[in-house]
Amino acid sequence: MKFTINNDSVTTDTTFGNLSVSTNEEEGYRPFQLFIASLAGCSGTLLRTILTKKRMDVAHMELEADYVRNPEEANRIEEIHFTALVQTANTLTEKQAERISQLVLTNCGMIQSVISSMEITFKIQLLDE
Repeated sequence: MKFTINNDSVTTDTTFGNLSVSTNEEEGYRPFQLFIASLAGCSGTLLRTILTKKRMDVAHMELEADYVRNPEEANRIEEIHFTALVQTANTLTEKQAERISQLVLTNCGMIQSVISSMEITFKIQLLDE
């Protein structure tokens, strides 16, 4: 990847389009937003793949991310807690949900890249149809 450093942002061209990153929300995406979005994108698509392989018909799925930053340590992200809200006609026991959540944590490349430096949790919550 090649990046251009501008006054208030860093930009790159991707196959999907131009991406602008900045600490100023008016100039681009904030770095922490992209960081959490990359983990959500990886884990969310992996979760859908796992559920599809288990022949679960997913009507709707959302992923919520809560995070904790430490202002004493360069405002670093220290914790990220993902909750997948899944709407399906299938039943899923608590044990099955925990197993699938562990599969997501273990097999998401983005999460595995940073899990040793922060606390990351992933849980599945079924929504009523």
